[in-house]
Amino acid sequence: MSKTYTKSNLEQIIGLQLESLQVQQKAMDSLKLRNERLERANQKLRDKIAEYE
Repeated sequence: MSKTYTKSNLEQIIGLQLESLQVQQKAMDSLKLRNERLERANQKLRDKIAEYE
């Protein structure tokens, strides 16, 4: 059996999907920022270690 959707149903589904994508994008942006910070911290640590070698 196929389910039929009204225009209103489809608009609501699309709206929820868009909201979900926006939340995921914010999470990805946050993770990217954290990753960049970790990379900078790791580079600083590598530089400090290299000073003692």
